Amino acid sequence: MTPDIFGHADRSLMILFNYMSNEFQRFAILPFDRLNILDCRKRVNEMYKRMETVIVHEYEDIARKAYRDAAIDVSISDDGFDPYEFVWAMLKAYDPVSDFVYTREYTRKRDRMFESVIATELGNQEMRKNLKRGLDVLANQVRQYADNITVGARITAFRNARIRYVRWVTEDDEKVCKVCEPRNGVIYQINDFPVLPAHWRCRCHPEPATEDEYLAQNGWRANA
Repeated sequence: MTPDIFGHADRSLMILFNYMSNEFQRFAILPFDRLNILDCRKRVNEMYKRMETVIVHEYEDIARKAYRDAAIDVSISDDGFDPYEFVWAMLKAYDPVSDFVYTREYTRKRDRMFESVIATELGNQEMRKNLKRGLDVLANQVRQYADNITVGARITAFRNARIRYVRWVTEDDEKVCKVCEPRNGVIYQINDFPVLPAHWRCRCHPEPATEDEYLAQNGWRANA
């Protein structure tokens, strides 16, 4: 089995957070005294558009590698998996953990950033604090969906391999929460598998299981 399920996502997030931080820093030193509101709106929109392009590119890479690893686990080819379509389908769908649709929330955060910039004296310290807060909340959203995409790509590979049973696996350490701890090792029929990630920063993941394991866990015997 794959030893580090979220390793690809973690590496992509390091790239993304560094890039996003640089974007916000460059924005903070723009000559705001020569900008009017329309100029400021344009600059904010352009920054978020550039970031969106880079974020989606990294998401596609995460999806491609997560699907590939899961495909190896269940002995299928990763041919035919389209990370672009997969990622955009996830970004446009409602996520019950975050309680929003990624694309709509991204636009909302962009507009809130613009409002916070023009609500303060352009170029002052308060505006820079607002930029830092804007970066932090956007980074949380980007991190959550990196995990969503990782788990979603694995489940997709399992479905494509006609896997019928899936085991919930935690990190099995002192950080495991009270929600996830009792689920560790529990095997579900794939169509009944609970939502994963189960909460913000959840690091649980799905692994394939066999019918015999599922029946044994539920006190049944195969072919009984």
